[in-house]
Amino acid sequence: MEALTPLTVVLALAFLCESMTEYLFSDLIVVLGGEKRHLKYIAVAVGVGLSLAYGLDMMRVFLDISPRLPYLGEVLTGLILGRGANYVHDFYTSFLVSGKRAAEIGQ
Repeated sequence: MEALTPLTVVLALAFLCESMTEYLFSDLIVVLGGEKRHLKYIAVAVGVGLSLAYGLDMMRVFLDISPRLPYLGEVLTGLILGRGANYVHDFYTSFLVSGKRAAEIGQ
């Protein structure tokens, strides 16, 4: 239960990141003559910006590890946010939930 609140924040910010990117930059890219495939880079920049603004570090919160470089965890979290809520959910179910289940089975 302890990780539920940070996970909710991460999912909400990932959804916000995806929504902001689509709403604010989708039409702008087309008007400027760019291609829709460039939106993923804008989404990453928005995700990193949101992560840095809120001081979100998933590695520290969920895995209890901290990098030697001060903002590396926040930047990595921003990259995850930029890929969208679906990838955050996949990450959570693949690594965190299965890891907890494996630990429970081993006990």
